[in-house]
Amino acid sequence: MQRVVINAIGMEKRTALVENEKLIECAVHRPTKSPLTGNIYKGKVQKVLPGMQAVFVDIGTRKNGFLHKDDLPAYQQLSSEEQKKVSISSLIKEGESILVQVVKEETGDKGAKLTALISFTGHLLVYFPFTPHVGISKKIKESHRPMLQEWGDSVISSNEGLIIRTGCEKFPEVEMNQELESLRRQLNEVQKSFDAKKAPALIVQPHFFYPLLERWLNHDVEEILVDDYDTYHHVKEYAASFQNPFSVKLYNEKEPLFRKLGIETDIEKTLSPLVWLKNGSSLYFNVTEALTVIDVNTGKFTGKKDRSKTIVETNKIAAKEIMKQLRLRNIAGMIVIDFITMQSNEDKEQINKVMREALKNDSATIILHGFTKMGLFEMTRKKERPSLLETLATRFDRHMMDGYIIRPETFYYEMDRVMKEYTYEDDEALWIEVPRHYSEWLKKNPDKLKLLENQHGITVIVSIGSSNREMTVRQSGKIVEIRSRMLKDSH
Repeated sequence: MQRVVINAIGMEKRTALVENEKLIECAVHRPTKSPLTGNIYKGKVQKVLPGMQAVFVDIGTRKNGFLHKDDLPAYQQLSSEEQKKVSISSLIKEGESILVQVVKEETGDKGAKLTALISFTGHLLVYFPFTPHVGISKKIKESHRPMLQEWGDSVISSNEGLIIRTGCEKFPEVEMNQELESLRRQLNEVQKSFDAKKAPALIVQPHFFYPLLERWLNHDVEEILVDDYDTYHHVKEYAASFQNPFSVKLYNEKEPLFRKLGIETDIEKTLSPLVWLKNGSSLYFNVTEALTVIDVNTGKFTGKKDRSKTIVETNKIAAKEIMKQLRLRNIAGMIVIDFITMQSNEDKEQINKVMREALKNDSATIILHGFTKMGLFEMTRKKERPSLLETLATRFDRHMMDGYIIRPETFYYEMDRVMKEYTYEDDEALWIEVPRHYSEWLKKNPDKLKLLENQHGITVIVSIGSSNREMTVRQSGKIVEIRSRMLKDSH
């Protein structure tokens, strides 16, 4: 059984996919002006780079976005011979306004990756107004494809394109036609906004849960659980638009939703580089900006009479867990895995097979390059948003969590949720112990704490605790009582 869990109470929003009570994927959405995947902007071309065949586009965010020549409608409309000769400087000019969509969010020093080949996603179709091509989901049976291809070719104009999604396998033609018209209306609304607004400007920003529900919702999902009333109604309206509407439930118990379901604990585990496997072996994740290296450690072997067989079985277990962890932690880019050394090609092929089978569960684009001559396994996973580690922690100059320490912002949003729990209690103040670096951050940003106090109607007294990873509520009640206890504890 799968369940989508949406924690929308507070400033930070979190969306999780849970299977058999275990977290398998999670995304964190924080208040930000940074461009998010799927956002559509009216941008202004800042610089044309003929050497890179690309342009930088101001979309009104901290960093300019990056747009390659291949992602321009004008380029796609050329013949293959013309495409070989044309320079980007003849297709687009500095100062020009352009409609763009974010395909990859800002990471590190890099701005968002953009495309002018915008798309609109429905349950049955993905509509491309400026990309003349009809594609059909690979999951649709071969016998159904000719009929769907014929329909796609018949309903689009010369400049339009479609991807026909898995839900179309039984050819629900009426629903498909209705959805196509709905997606075209969305395009018309975007074009009206484009004409009305001055660049740079945000045109469309989907609800934070929308991109994930588009990927996650399938026949395995039994319900969607939401803890915020307004979000619940938005999700319910969205879920009702499916042919077979999903069950949406409002969670209103006192205990926070993610804590109740054990998701908080699962998220915390993703910050550790070490993962233990059921047979006593382990994985170690060394995440750098350039690539991720995963080491499979043997632990204590059993079955000494056939060591090679034990190695293969351990590597199989490791391969399955690695694929789960990559999805859970949202690790992307270049990935190198140091499996326990195997000599025979047959043994290596068994691991290849396990990896190929496991990637079917992940909606991210994954390419398996296989074993190198040195026996290392190479693969890539497409990056669309920052990993959980990047979001929740940051590199530090001391050796904590393998070089990472939890971001002050992570504690700040946790404090928001903690204070929310005491909103309806008859308490004047909260005494909260926090890590030293977070205490220092609050001193530098006093307006942040004041904002939370005003929102929740409660005073927060902060002291420094012994942990660099945990925040603890020591006492709630009247300010004078808390000050008295703090004074006693200090002696």
